[in-house]
Amino acid sequence: MQVIITNKDVSNLNKFMLLYSKNARKQRLVSTYAIPFEFLLMGIIIDGLLKTAPIASVASAVLAILWLIFYPKFYRRMLRKHLGAASVAQSSSAEMSFVADGETISFSRGEPRASEKFAARSLNRIAAGGENFFLAFDRGFHIVLPKNAETNAAVQHLAGLRELQIEPVDLDVKI
Repeated sequence: MQVIITNKDVSNLNKFMLLYSKNARKQRLVSTYAIPFEFLLMGIIIDGLLKTAPIASVASAVLAILWLIFYPKFYRRMLRKHLGAASVAQSSSAEMSFVADGETISFSRGEPRASEKFAARSLNRIAAGGENFFLAFDRGFHIVLPKNAETNAAVQHLAGLRELQIEPVDLDVKI
């Protein structure tokens, strides 16, 4: 089937990847909670090795608290910047070929190359938000499809084939 991908679709894919992809969630959790834990751990280790008063432990606890207060604000500002950059693009569109059967899924302009073919068994997540469907694969690859009757039928078929639920996502979330 032929689908037309516009800059709005690409912008929605960027929003989805920044807000809802598994890598983005993992990065947010590690950056928010693992780094303050490392501060505390290093303070305890330094105090243990140097046999000093708990100066390093207190300093690391203060740094961890400051990190937990200020990093989420910094992260939201960074997200706003990336989402703003993703939405500012010149108007263009591309006609893409989307083919999904029981074994492979391909998404390309014209004849698909090897890098544009995915094994259907590697499809691990299907999300729907706003005007688009988002297909996520094992190695972090994503495909965006506009919502229409034809793509809806193809996505429903893939969801049934892979026994996946179509997750609703909100791309208009306030950050």
